[in-house]
Amino acid sequence: MTLWYLARAAGVMALIFFTLAASLGALGSGSRGPERRFWLQYVHRSAAVTGLVLLLTHVVAVISDAYVDIGVSVIVWPFSSGYRPFAMVVGVLAFYSLIVAALVGAARGRLTRSEAFTKRWRSIHVAASVGWLLSIGHSLLAGTDRGTPWMLAITLACLAAVGASVAVRLRSRTTVRLVRTS
Repeated sequence: MTLWYLARAAGVMALIFFTLAASLGALGSGSRGPERRFWLQYVHRSAAVTGLVLLLTHVVAVISDAYVDIGVSVIVWPFSSGYRPFAMVVGVLAFYSLIVAALVGAARGRLTRSEAFTKRWRSIHVAASVGWLLSIGHSLLAGTDRGTPWMLAITLACLAAVGASVAVRLRSRTTVRLVRTS
């Protein structure tokens, strides 16, 4: 049962750290001032890496625990899970999206020498946003605590945090455009 508690805690905390990373990513890309942008991106990356470690902990603990029928094959064929197969598909797609975003993010420094990569960076990095959104879906569909008031509150707070960050980014982008055209 200890592994099940670890899996649940790691999954919830991964969602929270990915939410922090998504919020700071939205705020950091629209921020003015190099120092502020540097610190926002630094904490954004730190939160993303912490989220990845927690995600891997979540996956290993879920697979290692016998509480539910989830085997290693679920990573390749999510429908093989005996536990909420559709929720596992959503979770595995979130996992893949976040891993792709992490790998591309880790290689970004080396790949910025390529002008073609630099132009495509944002479209590739969208995988992180897709992964975060799928993580929300996974938490609403898969978790044993998904219907509890505290888990619903965490999920709604995560949605609100990212929504507010994106709204601030879009507002600042509109303000910058208005200032430039004036």
